[in-house]
Amino acid sequence: MTEPSSHASGAGEPRTTGDEVSPNDETTWLDASLLLSAWFRRARESQMSHYAAATHCTSVNRWLGIPSVVFSAAAGTTLFATAQQPNTSMVVQIAAGIVALAAGTLSALQTFLGLSERAEKHLATGAAYGSLRREIEQLQVLRPTRTEDLRSTLAEIRLRLDDISLTAPSIPDRVWKKAQGDIAHTSRPEGFTPVYLKNQRRTQE
Repeated sequence: MTEPSSHASGAGEPRTTGDEVSPNDETTWLDASLLLSAWFRRARESQMSHYAAATHCTSVNRWLGIPSVVFSAAAGTTLFATAQQPNTSMVVQIAAGIVALAAGTLSALQTFLGLSERAEKHLATGAAYGSLRREIEQLQVLRPTRTEDLRSTLAEIRLRLDDISLTAPSIPDRVWKKAQGDIAHTSRPEGFTPVYLKNQRRTQE
């Protein structure tokens, strides 16, 4: 009675499910890396643009807030002085009214624009894009070993991008264009390098 051949039965060899990403075939990961590179750029541009928008809103809110406080204080002082001196000239009374009106207008404008709340929303959105960007960068080190896991990861990232964009506040065109110009002139590396670029670098070395 002959013993079964271990070679024929596949004993001692690791079992595979047929769903693993072959280390010798980069086609699947190459396509994924190109998509991730595009998503990385989008997340980075959006992150920097929302941070720039938050800075813009904070700056405008400050420029409206400081004169509002000054005018309110001046109007209050003038009205108090006018009440103490009934014979105050008409010019002073008109000036006090104008100052009070300016203070009220600036205060109402601050409330209407909601710049403080908008700045907070831009900061939160920028942080969300930053978190997603770091997750994409992490995939360069912790690369999925199964095609199923890779597809699941890509689907999750796409859904997060969609969710963030749906709730993101709008960015003024001027702020967006300036942010894009700053990004274009930055010296920071791209962050996520597609597989084919890595292979080219290794070949050149």
